[in-house]
Amino acid sequence: MAEVSLELFKKHVKADDFSQDDDLLQYYLDNAEASIVRNTHRTREELEEIGGGSLPSELALASMMLAAHWYNQRESAAVVQMHQVPDSLSALVKPFRKLA
Repeated sequence: MAEVSLELFKKHVKADDFSQDDDLLQYYLDNAEASIVRNTHRTREELEEIGGGSLPSELALASMMLAAHWYNQRESAAVVQMHQVPDSLSALVKPFRKLA
């Protein structure tokens, strides 16, 4: 289960006025968090120790941003060209990445 509550994530993606997508939102959130943790090359336990018992808030935010992207862009291809927001996820995750 993700560190970020479904209630907070629904506010983030502006889906807090309906519940039809709750299972899908939770699925994206859980998988985004797993992806972010893997991207740090650390264990969840290491990150929770750094965060004082929970994931650091920067990684929770990165999880929400990635899950929101997956929710809003549900296919691997788009009709229009999309541009990455400069360094948004990297800026949040990079300080926690284990180098060796």
